[in-house]
Amino acid sequence: MVKSNNTISQHLSGSKGNTLTSQLHYKDLENVMVVPIEVGKSYNKALVANYFGCLLKDPFEFHNSQEGFRLLHNTIADVAKNQPVEEVLIGMEATGHYFKNPAESLAEMGYNNLFILNPLSTSHCRKAGLTWSKTDDIDLRAVGQALISGYGTVFRLERPLWEDLRQICRYRRFLIRHQTAYKNRIHCILDRLLPGITELEIFTGSHLWSDASLAFFNKHPDLDSMKQLKAKSVITFFQKKGRRISPEEAHRLIRWAKEALHPSSLIKTTRQFVLASLIERLKQLSQGIREIEIKLLGYLVRIPAVVLLSIDYIGPVRAAEFAGEITPIDQYSRSRSLVKAAGLDPTRYQSSTQESTKHYVSNMGSRALRYITINSANDLMKHNDYFAHFAKELMRRGKSKGCACVAVGNRFIRVAFWMIKEQKSFRPPNGLGISKDPFFKIKAFLQDHQASELIEEYLSHAQKYLGKKE
Repeated sequence: MVKSNNTISQHLSGSKGNTLTSQLHYKDLENVMVVPIEVGKSYNKALVANYFGCLLKDPFEFHNSQEGFRLLHNTIADVAKNQPVEEVLIGMEATGHYFKNPAESLAEMGYNNLFILNPLSTSHCRKAGLTWSKTDDIDLRAVGQALISGYGTVFRLERPLWEDLRQICRYRRFLIRHQTAYKNRIHCILDRLLPGITELEIFTGSHLWSDASLAFFNKHPDLDSMKQLKAKSVITFFQKKGRRISPEEAHRLIRWAKEALHPSSLIKTTRQFVLASLIERLKQLSQGIREIEIKLLGYLVRIPAVVLLSIDYIGPVRAAEFAGEITPIDQYSRSRSLVKAAGLDPTRYQSSTQESTKHYVSNMGSRALRYITINSANDLMKHNDYFAHFAKELMRRGKSKGCACVAVGNRFIRVAFWMIKEQKSFRPPNGLGISKDPFFKIKAFLQDHQASELIEEYLSHAQKYLGKKE
């Protein structure tokens, strides 16, 4: 048999089982009450059993309201009158956002042993009984079985600022997706109205979406109006909009307009109207994103996660995105748990006589956290000396670039976890990859977002975790 170098946890269900065992170690299990709850949008369902699975109260429904939860509480109390109860364990599935309000209500009612279960765990418990049907009662029993098997995670109330950061970061990503859709549509219409204009140097890359460029397309949405322009007027127009262009660029623009392929004029007016409307919507959306990012930084500087700015090439948005997705931080006892939450933990396949040499990542955690981590790792291994040195060493030993990127992501998670946990700035042993001035990142970010009046306030909050500004 292949020997393992890893020791297993004290409980068969690992660290989650250890948590449950520590709470019940000195309890009489016959006096431990188990209350699984099947959460719904309007109605919930629950039953009451003892730790060994014997039903004490058949499944019953209760409304998702104060009256409904009073009914649940009174039912538990009535069952407790007929037998001694030393502990009450309540479990429910993490069903999207529907479980959060019921869980918070139960926590406020004083139920401390409240466990949240991954739907995959309850699904496996249902299938383990060779039950191929799916009803509320069957799901309810599966929740109870998963609970007493130690598959639950202790519910923790959301913490202000951390949860605010998560919500606003997710809203920002929602708006970014819409912003991308608007840009794609504008690009498509420009290709029809002004074919080839996006290939000019004046409009390449980010210049295409600058306020000056969008204002220019608004005023001159067709080739006929561009042909009448003079180089001096083009230079003056862009200068008034805050961008300088050279006379050569202006002449190239006018020369292009005279030589470009003329599109069909059948629905040109309609396309111009749509273009103007899309540009106006894009401006409003970009302004909204700018305001959200200012607010996002305001939350970041008030929590320990602001220490991530001491890592070179980690800016306010990236630090906030990462911190928002790991909230609440106290649910992770060690950095390995956070790696697993991101779905970047290596899997292992072993039989009695052999073990696979390939260890693929599980990809089973938070998709958003995994995306943010890999995206950060991809940039860190290019621009941060500490992580770049680590990645190069891995690739020198024969690892692929993708494998090195995942390894850098895992190291970033571990480093970030302990930085936030211990509220300490980035200080690697080799002294590489340290940001020279994390306070400058905050100042430059606010100046770029036209919110210089907030610099003093934000820096004073950040000093609590980053230390005094030198």
